[in-house]
Order: sequence, then C-alpha cells, then structure tokens
Amino acid sequence: MKKGSEAHELMADLKDHQAEMTAKKVADAKINYSMLEQQRTKMLQDQLKNQLRTREAGREMSLRRVVLRMVVEGHYSEASEMIDVYLNHKRVYPALFDRCEPHSNHGKELINAVRAKRNFPGLSSLSISKQQEILDHAVGHFDELKITLKTIERMVKDEALQDIRSSVYVVRTLVYSIVGVVAAALFVEFMSGGLGALIWAVFSQAADDAYTRFARAIGLI
Repeated sequence: MKKGSEAHELMADLKDHQAEMTAKKVADAKINYSMLEQQRTKMLQDQLKNQLRTREAGREMSLRRVVLRMVVEGHYSEASEMIDVYLNHKRVYPALFDRCEPHSNHGKELINAVRAKRNFPGLSSLSISKQQEILDHAVGHFDELKITLKTIERMVKDEALQDIRSSVYVVRTLVYSIVGVVAAALFVEFMSGGLGALIWAVFSQAADDAYTRFARAIGLI
C-alpha cells in the first residue's frame, strides 16, 4: 500500500515536471517569436534609413542637404529649427519671409510625419506587410520634404536675383546722373570762360572780317 502511494506521488511529480517543462518551452517559444518580430522591425528600419540616405539631395551644406540628413539620422527637432535659422539669415530680403512661410510650415509638418511613421506605436506587433506600408509612407513624406525645401531655396535665389537687379538699376541711375551733372558743368565752364571765351572771340573776329570784305566787295564801304 505504501509502495503504491509512493508510486502515485512519483507519477504526480513527473507530470508536474513535464507540465513545467512544457510551459517553459511555450514561454521560450513566445520570447523567441517576440525577438524575431523585433529583429524584423529593426531590419526594416535599417533598410528605410539606408533608403532615405540615398535619396538625400542638394549641394553640401545647402538647406536641403542639411535638413534631409538630420531627418535621416532622426534629429527631427533640429531639422525643423534649421529651417527657421536659414530663413532668419535671409531677412535682408523683406518679401521673402511671407512668401516662404507656408512652405516652411509645410516642411515642418512633413518632418513630423516622417517621425510619426518611423516611430509608429506598436509597429513591431503589426504584420510585415503593414510595417512596410507604413514605412513606405515615410519615404513619400521624405520625398515631398525634399521638394518643399527645394522650393524654399528657389524662392531665396529669386529674391537675391531681384535684389541684385534692383541694386544694379540704382547704381546705373546714379552713374548716369553723375555723368550728366559733370557734363553740364563742363559745358557751362567751356562756354563761360577760358577756352570757350577764346573760341568765341576768334569766331566773332572771323565773322567781322568776312562781313567787312563782303561789304567792300559790293561797295557798301
């Protein structure tokens, strides 16, 4: 009877141990599955970063290049601030800020949109296809941001050219005015004395001599 009880207890302990092992295996499987999801998500994020890096544009240290690089590296607040810093440096062109403000605000919205897509809540728990769809939207926002920044740069260039044209017109007008004043002064000086008086005296004497000869020829004197 005692042996039967011991055998019963042994069987019970064995079942408990098997149950614990089964539970542990299930738990390990869940952990591994979760890790696999995270690894896949990280892989997609790395692919997205590399894809965005290849889509950077603009000359080195230009607004486009600097802002897009900041976005690629995840420095979103600094990217938005850089747009403001850039436009503040261009305040020498009075009409520029009002023209660029809508594009500046839209650029900041696109920066936030890229951040929202890359840091989408619960992204790792979604299916791979859904993750890819969300990250593709981030690429679309990035490309639109690139176009918006290019528009701002073009507006700045247009304002600079307009300012140069205005400056050239003012300088040209000033030069013409100075030349006119100098020419008038020389003409007055020429006619009022010095060489002008000498030429006038010679001309008057020649005219008098010609009249005298003509008068004598016709018997007037």
